[in-house]
Amino acid sequence: MVKKLVFGIISLLLICGTVCAQDVTVSSLLNEMTDRDGLAKLPLHKFTTHQASSYSRKSLTKEQDGWFDNADASQFVRIDTIAGRREYVLMDEEGPGAIVRFWSTWHAQQFSMGTLRFYFDNAKEPQIEGRIDEIISSNKYVGEPLSQTASVFLENDGWFSGHNLYFPLPYGKHCKVTYQKADEEVNDVLYYQINYRKYDKKTSVKTYQKDAWENGRYLKQLEDVRRKLDNPLKDVKANKTQRLKGIVKAGEAKSLIVEGSRAIRQLSLQIDADELEQALRSTVIEIEFDDKEMVWVPIGDFFGTGYKLSPYKGWISSIDKDGTMTTNFPMPFQKSARINIHNYGEEPIEVLNLELQHDSWKWDDRSLYFHSNWRLYSDISTTNKQDVNYITISGKGKYVGDALTLFNNSFSWWGEGDEKIYVDNETFPSHFGTGTEDYYGYAWCSVVDFTSPFIAQPIGEGNRAPGITVNNRWRSLDVIPFDSSLKFDIEIWHWDKVKMDYAPTTYWYGTKESKAEHAIDVESVQIPVKLSNRYEGEDLIIKKINGGDVITQAFLSYDWSARNHLFWKGLNKNDRLTTEFYSEKERKGKLEMVFTQSPDYVIVDVYLNGKKVFEDLDLYNEKLSLKKYFYEDGVILKGNNTLMFKVKGTNDKSVDADKLGFDYLMIN
Repeated sequence: MVKKLVFGIISLLLICGTVCAQDVTVSSLLNEMTDRDGLAKLPLHKFTTHQASSYSRKSLTKEQDGWFDNADASQFVRIDTIAGRREYVLMDEEGPGAIVRFWSTWHAQQFSMGTLRFYFDNAKEPQIEGRIDEIISSNKYVGEPLSQTASVFLENDGWFSGHNLYFPLPYGKHCKVTYQKADEEVNDVLYYQINYRKYDKKTSVKTYQKDAWENGRYLKQLEDVRRKLDNPLKDVKANKTQRLKGIVKAGEAKSLIVEGSRAIRQLSLQIDADELEQALRSTVIEIEFDDKEMVWVPIGDFFGTGYKLSPYKGWISSIDKDGTMTTNFPMPFQKSARINIHNYGEEPIEVLNLELQHDSWKWDDRSLYFHSNWRLYSDISTTNKQDVNYITISGKGKYVGDALTLFNNSFSWWGEGDEKIYVDNETFPSHFGTGTEDYYGYAWCSVVDFTSPFIAQPIGEGNRAPGITVNNRWRSLDVIPFDSSLKFDIEIWHWDKVKMDYAPTTYWYGTKESKAEHAIDVESVQIPVKLSNRYEGEDLIIKKINGGDVITQAFLSYDWSARNHLFWKGLNKNDRLTTEFYSEKERKGKLEMVFTQSPDYVIVDVYLNGKKVFEDLDLYNEKLSLKKYFYEDGVILKGNNTLMFKVKGTNDKSVDADKLGFDYLMIN
C-alpha cells in the first residue's frame, strides 16, 4: 500500500511537472528572453508575432494614395467610455497571447502624462494602471534595461526620447490596452508599437497577475535577467576555441573550418587596413553550414557598425574600443562549418584575429541554421516615396533582427519610413510601423548615440546632416516565426529630395531548404564608401566630468551642423569635461572647431590628445551665434582621441555665465 502511494505521488509529480513545464508564464518568458540557444530552434509553443501600432489608418493598399501617409500618431482602435472616462484603445486582441515589446513616444504630454491601462481576460478593472512613462520607460519595479528610454535629448526646450518596455505580459484569454489623456483639452500626440504573440489555442498561458510587480514576485529572476543582459560576453558556453590570423591579399580569402555536430557560440574578428572604412565594406564574411552558403555580408555591416568602427555593447553583438567585433548568435550545424574571409577590395587587409568559440550541439527536429544577408541601395532617390526590400525569404524559420547602415546626403531627416512585414503570404502586413526610428526603439530623429541589449545606434551623425548612421535591432521575445515565407519592406520617406545610400543586413534562422531571394552582390561591396570627416560634439563619448552637466541640445530651426550641439551647463571656474572620439585613420592639417556663442557662455581652454590647441577661448556674444576657430597643425590620431575642455572664467560682460556649446571639429 505504501509503495503504491509513493508511486502514485511520484507519478502525479511527474505529470504536474510536465504540465507546468508546458505553461507559458511570466517566468518562462523571462527565461526565454536570455536563452540564446532558443533563437536557433523552432518555438516550443507555436505562436505568431503581430504588431498593434498607431500607423496611419489611411494606409489601406499599395494601389491607394494613403499607402505612404505619414499621420502615424494618435491612431486608435476606438474610444471606450469606462466609469465616465474616455479611454483610447491601443490594442484589443483575443488570447492566448503575450505582449513582448512596447515602444512609445509622445509630444505635449511632458507636463501632463496620461494613464495607461491593461485589461486581461475581459476583466472590468485593469490589472495594470499608471502613468504611461512610469509603466513603459521608468518602471521602478522592472528596472533597466527592460524598462528604459533611448537617446534622451533636449529640443526646443522639450525632452524627447523613445520609450521601451520589454517585460513580458502574458494573458490566457484576452488583452485590451487603453490610454487616457491627463487633460482632454491638451492635444496629446501619442505614437506606439506593441509587439505581441498569438499562441495556438491549445497552449496554456498563465495571465499576469495584478500587483505582481509591486509584490516583487519576479524580483530575483529580474536580477538574474539584468545580470545576463548587462554582461553579454560572460555567459558564452564553449569548450573549444579556434583562431585565424594573417594577411589577406586583394581578391583572395582565408578560411577556418569546424568539424562535427557543433554550434559556434561566439565569433570575433579584428582587422587592420590602410583604408579601414573601405575594408569594413569590401571585406566579406561568408559562412557555409553543412556545405551550403548561408551567410554573405560585409564584415562591418555583419557586426552592426557599418563601415565606421564605433564601440557599443548589445545582447547579441558588440564592438570593443580596440576594434574587436563580436557576435553571439548561436550557429549550429550537423557536420561542418566553413568561415571564409574574402577581400574584394583593392588593397590587402590584415586579420589580426578571427576567433571562434564553439561547443557540442545535439541536432533535432527543432534545430535551425543561422542565416545573414545584406543588400545595398546605392544612390537611391528620395524624390518619390517608395517601399524597398530588406529581405524576402521562402521556407520555414524565424526572423531575429537586422542592422541598417546608411549615408544621408542632406541636413534633413531621412527616417520617416514605416516597416511593413508580411508573414506567410499575408496580403496586408502583420507589422505596420510608424517610422524607422521607432522600429529601432528611439524617436524624433535623435542624433544621440545609444546602446542597450536589444537596440543600439552606434552612429547617428547622418540623422540630420550629411554622414553615416547605423541602427541595430536584435529580437528576443519579439522574434517572428514563419512557416512558408517572410517579406520585410520599409518605406524610403525623407524630408528632402536627395540621393542616399541605404544598406540593410538581416539575421534569421531557417531550415536547410530555406533561402533568401537576394544573397550575393560582389559589385556593391566594391563601391567606394561615403564618409564625413566631421566629428559632431553630440557624438563625443563622455569620459569624465568635473563639474556641470552634459546633454545634447537641439533646435530644428538653428544652424548647428546636425541641428544639435553638445551642451555643458552649470559651470564654474576650473571645471573640466573630458571626451573621446574614434578615427579610422590619422588625419593631419588645419583643425577647424565650431563653438556656440551666447551671452551666458564661458571662457575655455581646449586640449586635443593632451595638447592645448586653443587658450582663453571667449564664447561670449551678445546674440546666439556660431563661430569657427582654426589651429594650423592639427592632428587626429588613428584610434581613440581625447578632447578636453577646461573652464577658465567668464567675460566681464557676463560674470554669471555658466554654459558651453560645442558643434563639431574636423581637419581639412
